[in-house]
Amino acid sequence: MRLLITGSSGFIGSYVAEEARARGHEVFPFDIKGSSRNDFRHFSAIKNACKKAKPEAVVIHLGALPSVQQSIKEPEVTYETNVRGTWNVLEAARLGGARRFVFASSAAVYGTTGEEYDGKPLSEDLPLQPKNPYGLAKKIGEQMVEMWSRDTLWKNIDGVSLRFFNVFGPRQRRDSAYATAIEKFLYQVAKKEPLTVVSPGTQRRDMVFVRDVARAVLAAAEAKKPLCGVAINIGSGANYSIQEIADIIGGKKYPRVMLPPRQGDVLEVLADISRAKTLLNWSPEVSFEEGIKIIKKCKQ
Repeated sequence: MRLLITGSSGFIGSYVAEEARARGHEVFPFDIKGSSRNDFRHFSAIKNACKKAKPEAVVIHLGALPSVQQSIKEPEVTYETNVRGTWNVLEAARLGGARRFVFASSAAVYGTTGEEYDGKPLSEDLPLQPKNPYGLAKKIGEQMVEMWSRDTLWKNIDGVSLRFFNVFGPRQRRDSAYATAIEKFLYQVAKKEPLTVVSPGTQRRDMVFVRDVARAVLAAAEAKKPLCGVAINIGSGANYSIQEIADIIGGKKYPRVMLPPRQGDVLEVLADISRAKTLLNWSPEVSFEEGIKIIKKCKQ
């Protein structure tokens, strides 16, 4: 299979590219590297890349600005990259004759908060109420994928949106938007520093290991049946509070320093992954505790 992967040198993209090559697929990487020739915000660039990946390629769109906080500070930049950029890649894929489009969406589309959330796993059928520009951009991206997949006015391209929950694993930068508190806590433990916890500390995250996410992306790319623009949660089906994550990484011996709450932060999420099991025959293999052990081993 021929796979064009945007964001292939990023945290998640690098694992997807490795897994794809290990399965014998031909990978066409496409990354923003300070040149318009590798920038999907420039339509001609991604259009040419999709033509080179013909015939019958699968386009995996992982490239994005992944930071909620950056989206609040720079909503226009987020729009240009995550909305306009996604339109460019999707339309280039259609014009290039791609057979499928796999879109990296996010649990941020749900926009749940502690006051509204009843603690039940989030189903893909729930109404989407994003609370920040990042989540809104991902919601718009999903709507475009669905329209390109189902609208008979277009030459259809089969699409799917994968709603990533909190992805973690080795090679995650401490300043990465995906890193949440994990890399920060690991760094602070290594330096024997207090653990800095964003208030209130009770906010809960569904943590999914990056290699499991890569498997999910490839399962979507390789699926035999049409996916018809559907959205699919990619999470672990378990969640942990930030304080619990601190305990798992550092134990009780490290003092905590509480930081102010972050604007636009979601207080609790938990993925219902039954659709991923049904449509992709996928389920996570690495627990959060096992994932932390793998990260620590990689740092030795």
